[in-house]
Amino acid sequence: MVLLQWCTLEPSEKGGLAAIRFSCPVRVHSIRIFPSDVRPFSQCQDVISRTEPSAFFLDVYFNAQPIVSPEAKERPKHSNALVPTSIAYAGGQQDFAVDMGSDHATRLMIVKGDFEVVSMAIYGELVSEAQSAPSSYEPRPLPTVTPAPLPAALDPANSRDPTQLARQLLQLIPEAPDLALVIRLIFCLKPSNDDWDLPDFPYLYADLEDTGPDFNLEKALRLTTRPVPDDISPEAVARFAEKVAQCVNTKARDVIDLQKVFDLSTIDDETTLLRLLYASANADIAKRLYAPWFIELLSSISSEVNTEREMRSIARRLLARLRGWYALEDAFTNTQGDFFTAASTLKDIGTEEQSFGIWLESLTAHEDLVSSLAENPVLHVALPHLLCHKLTNISPSQDEFVAFVRAYVGVACVLAVYAWSDSLPDERCRARTFGILRLWQSADGYREIVNHLLLLRQMTFRLECMTDNDPPTQSGIDAEHILVDLAKNPRAILRPNFVKCILNIGTCTSFITDDERSSMRQAAFVVDDGFAGMVDELLRPVDRPPTFGSLRTLRVALAMMEKELDEDEESRVLDDFWDEAKCGLTTCLSDLLVPIVEEIRAQFSLLHRPPPRTGQDVVAQLFWTADDILRLFLRLVPAYPLPSRFLRALAMNVADIFACTDAADLRYSQTSQPSLAAQETRQTCIDMIRALGDQPPAASGSKSGAQIVLRVLLEHGLQSSGLDPAHHLLQVFCLMDFLLPVEGCSESQRSLWVQGVIPTLLKELWTFCHALDTENKVHFIRRLHGLDQGAVGVGEWLLLEEVKDISRAAQSLGESNLSEQKRRILQSQLALFFRFFSEILQGPSASWCIDSLADAEDAPHSLAQTLTAMFDARVAPPHLGEVLESLADAYDVFDNELRWALVVGLWRSLQAPDVTASRLERRLGSSVQILATITPSYLDAAKVTTEVGWLILNLERYTEVLSGDAAQSVVLLLEWLSRTATNIPKMSDIHTVASDQFKRFQDRLKDMLPSDWKERLDAACCELVFGNASAPVQDSTTLHASVQLSIHDIEDLLRQNIPTPTTPPRRPLNQDVLGLVTVSPPALLRSPAVTGLTKTYLNNDFRQLRQSSARANTSRLPSMHVDVGVAMVS
Repeated sequence: MVLLQWCTLEPSEKGGLAAIRFSCPVRVHSIRIFPSDVRPFSQCQDVISRTEPSAFFLDVYFNAQPIVSPEAKERPKHSNALVPTSIAYAGGQQDFAVDMGSDHATRLMIVKGDFEVVSMAIYGELVSEAQSAPSSYEPRPLPTVTPAPLPAALDPANSRDPTQLARQLLQLIPEAPDLALVIRLIFCLKPSNDDWDLPDFPYLYADLEDTGPDFNLEKALRLTTRPVPDDISPEAVARFAEKVAQCVNTKARDVIDLQKVFDLSTIDDETTLLRLLYASANADIAKRLYAPWFIELLSSISSEVNTEREMRSIARRLLARLRGWYALEDAFTNTQGDFFTAASTLKDIGTEEQSFGIWLESLTAHEDLVSSLAENPVLHVALPHLLCHKLTNISPSQDEFVAFVRAYVGVACVLAVYAWSDSLPDERCRARTFGILRLWQSADGYREIVNHLLLLRQMTFRLECMTDNDPPTQSGIDAEHILVDLAKNPRAILRPNFVKCILNIGTCTSFITDDERSSMRQAAFVVDDGFAGMVDELLRPVDRPPTFGSLRTLRVALAMMEKELDEDEESRVLDDFWDEAKCGLTTCLSDLLVPIVEEIRAQFSLLHRPPPRTGQDVVAQLFWTADDILRLFLRLVPAYPLPSRFLRALAMNVADIFACTDAADLRYSQTSQPSLAAQETRQTCIDMIRALGDQPPAASGSKSGAQIVLRVLLEHGLQSSGLDPAHHLLQVFCLMDFLLPVEGCSESQRSLWVQGVIPTLLKELWTFCHALDTENKVHFIRRLHGLDQGAVGVGEWLLLEEVKDISRAAQSLGESNLSEQKRRILQSQLALFFRFFSEILQGPSASWCIDSLADAEDAPHSLAQTLTAMFDARVAPPHLGEVLESLADAYDVFDNELRWALVVGLWRSLQAPDVTASRLERRLGSSVQILATITPSYLDAAKVTTEVGWLILNLERYTEVLSGDAAQSVVLLLEWLSRTATNIPKMSDIHTVASDQFKRFQDRLKDMLPSDWKERLDAACCELVFGNASAPVQDSTTLHASVQLSIHDIEDLLRQNIPTPTTPPRRPLNQDVLGLVTVSPPALLRSPAVTGLTKTYLNNDFRQLRQSSARANTSRLPSMHVDVGVAMVS
C-alpha cells in the first residue's frame, strides 16, 4: 500500500463538491483525514494540514472501472457508475478503510459535504490489467494471529483493586465526587432534576438527626432519598434505626423481630416481594434474611400452585439470591466453593438496575467484602465464561472465579463513571470511557460482562440518546459500534428496553447503515409483536442463501420460544403454538433445521469448488442457529418422544452438524467466531444424540430410540453426500462412541443395548467396522466387547469376520488375471489387517481374541490360509512378526494347520533386516517348540525340508553372532528332523542347502555351543542329507499400508466390465407337435378357475385399447396377431 494522493480540498460554491482525478487506475484502501495545524509527513515539514470544521459528514463517490482480464475477448465499455460511501469525521487524525474489491478500480473520487476545507491522504495501490492465472500453485502457510493481552491499566481482572480504573477516569472530570457517591447517585438514589440544579450538588446528604417529634415512616422515606455522609457516626445511624423501629412497632426498644413482621399475610403482594428482592442485594440484609424461617416461607410461596406466577417467580429469585450471597462470600475463601451458584447470582443482579446499584455499592464499600476479595492473590488466568446462557459442566477454579468477580466489579464501576459523565455531560471522560468499553467488547472474557451490564435500562436509554449524532462525535460513533455489537446477541434483543432502543434509532447515524438498521429493526419487531410474531418468524422459510440479519431474526424467535418454555408450563406453550401455527413445535423445528444443515454442509462440501464465499459472521450464525434448534429439541424430546421418521431425520442432521463442527475447527482459527460457535454446537450434538438414544419405544413391540439412532449412524457414516468421506466417517464414529453406554452404566441400560439393539444390527456393524481405519477399528471392537461382555459375542464376531475377509483377499493374490492396481490394493489391505491384528492382540483384549479364534470352527483355517497365501506370494506385511509371536504364545489351542503356518511365518519373519538378536532367539525357540507338537503325518516332507533349508540359509547370512539359546534351538530343530526321518525318510533330505555351505554354518554354531551340545549337533547332522548346490533364497517383499494410485488407475478400478450386448440365439421348438393340447379360447376365458385372474375383452375393446396406445406412441405399429385371436373369439 502506497500513498496515492495528498490533497487539501475546498468545496465548490455550488453543491459543496470537490473531486480528485488520478492519473491511472488505482484501488483505494484507506483515507486518512488530519486535523488543522498538523504536519502529516516527518520528511516534509512545510506541509501543514487544514481541516474545518472539527467534525462533519462526508459523502464519497468512486467511479467504478472494471478490471479487464488479459484472456478477455472483448473489453467492457467504460461506465459512469458511481459507488457511494460515507465518512463521519469526529475530529483528530482518523483512518477510514475502503473496500473496493479486486474486480474494480477507479480514476475519479468525488467528495461532498458540509465542510470548508479538509486535508486527507489517500492510500492504496496502482492497478494495471488483471494478470493471468498462475500456471503453478505454491501453498504458503497463513500468518498466525495471536491476540494481544490487555494493558495492565485496563485489566481490572488482574488488579488487586478492580475500582482503580474507574477512579482514574473520574479524575478526568473537574471536581468529581468519590466513586462510592457516584454509584449511589447513579444506580441507587437517582437525584431529581431539582437536585441537579442546586449549587451544592452532588454533595447533598440526608440529615438523620433531623427526626423531630412528628417523625414517621413517610419522613424517614424522604430522608433516605439522599445519600448518607461517609463520616456519620454509628450512633447516629443506630438512633435513626431505633426511630424507624418505633414507627413500625411502638413497643420496640432494641430490634425488630423480622419473623413477626414477615409472614404469608404481609408479603402476599408482588410489590413487597420486589422490595425485599432489591434489599437483599445488600450483603448485610441478605445475611439477616438468610434464616431458616424465611427460607421456609419463600419455599412455600414458590411451590404454592395457587399463587400467581409472577409471585412464585420473584420468590424463587429471592431464594436464589440469598443462597447466592452465601455462595459468593464463601467462594472468596473456599477453593471448592459453589462458583456456578455465585456466578448465577451475579448474572441475575445485573439484569435490573436497583439490585445492581445496591450490590455494587455493597461490594465496593463493605469493608469485609473488599478485604476478602483483596486477600486473594493476583494471578494471570483466563476469564471463564460464566454469564453465557449455556454453561459448561467444567467448574472454574477459585483463581479464575476471583478474576471474574474483579472484572465484573471493574466493568460495573466504569459504567457508573460513564453514566455520570454522560449526565453532566463531560465529553472528554465520556469519550475515554466509550473507548475502553469498545476495547472490552472485543476482549475474550470481558465481552460477556460488558454486554450483559450494558443491557440495563439506564444504559440502553443513554446509548439510544447517543445515536443522534449530528455533527458526529467520537462518543456517538463508539455508541453506535457498541449498539451493533449488542444486537448481535439474540437474547439481548429480548429485553424490552433494548427493543425500544433499536426501534428509536434514527436515520442520522455515523456508523449504523440503513441495511443494518433495517435488519436490527426486523429482529426487534419479532419481540415487539409478541407470541404471534415469534410464531410467524418460525414458520417463515429460511432465506437461501442466508444472511446475518435473517439468521439473527430467526435466532431471536428461537430465543423467545426458549424463554416462553422457561417461564411457563411447557404443555401450555405447546398448545398455544399449535393454536397459532396449526402444527406442532417439533415439526416446525424439523423444517427449520433441514435448510440450516444444508447451508452448513455447503460450506464444507467437496462438491463446491471453490467453496461459497460466506462471511465468518454468517458461518458462525449458522452454527449457533443449529445449536438453538437442537437445544429446543433437547427440552422437548424427553417429555414428547419423536416419531421414528423424525427421529431418523434428526439423527442424520445431528451427525452432519457434528462432522461440520470439526471441519470448521480445522479451517478457522481457534479464536474466530465460527470456531467458537462450532465448539459450542459440537457439545450440543453430543447431548442431542444421547437424548435421542435414550428415547423409549413409542409402543409395545416397536423399536427403541437407541436401535433407530445407531442404525442411522451406521448407515449414514458411509454416505458422506459431498463431505470428505474419510473425515465424515471418523466424525460419525466419534459421535457413535458418545452414543454407546459408558463403562459403569446401569445394568438395565446395558441389557437394552446387548439384547435389544446390537443383535439386530450385526450386518450394519460389520459394514461400518470394515470401513474404519486401523486405530478406530480396534477401539470400536474393544468398545463393543466391553459393552457386550461376552453375552452376544459381537466383538468376537467382528474379529472373525475380519479374519474371513482378509483370507479371501489373500487368496485373491494368486489369481493370474489380477490387475496391478488391484494387486496393490490387496497388498495394502493385508498390511492394514496385520497392523490391526497386532494392536488388538495387545493389552486386555488379547485373551478374548485368542479364545474367539480357537473356539470358532473355521477361524484357524481362514487364518492359516491367509498366512499360506502370503508365503506363496512372497509378501511380508509389517507387524507380521508381532502377530505371530502373540499367536505362538497360545499355540496349544490351535490345530495342526495353523501351527504349521505359525512355524513357517516365524521362520520367514527372520528374513527381515531389522530382526534383533532377542527376537531371533525368541522366534526360533517358539517355532521349534510348536513344530514338535505337530503330528508328523500331517506334514509334507518336501515343504518342511525346503523351509528348513531357507531358514538355514537366512541364519547363515545373519551378520551378528548367534546367541547360545538360538544355536541350541537350531540343534533341536535338526534333532527333530533326524528323529522324524526314521518314519518319514524324506525328512532328512535338505536339498536346498549345499553340504559345504552347511559345513560352514555348522562350524559357526559350534562356536556358540557347549561340548555336549556340539556332540548332539554332530549326531543330528549325520542323519541329514544335503544337496550339491544351495538354492537361491527368495526374499519376501515388504508391504506398505499406503498405496498410491493415479486418477486413471482409480477409474479403471471403478469401471465395470460390462459385456457387449448381443441378440440371444433363436431356440428351435423341440416339443412334440402331437403332444400339444388344444384349448378353445372361449372355454379358457369362461373357466371358473381363471375368473378374476384374467380380463375378458368383448367386441372391439381390445382393438380400441391398442389404437389409443398407438396414438400415444407412434414408434411402431401395433401387433396384428392379437387382433386375429380376438376375431376368432367373436
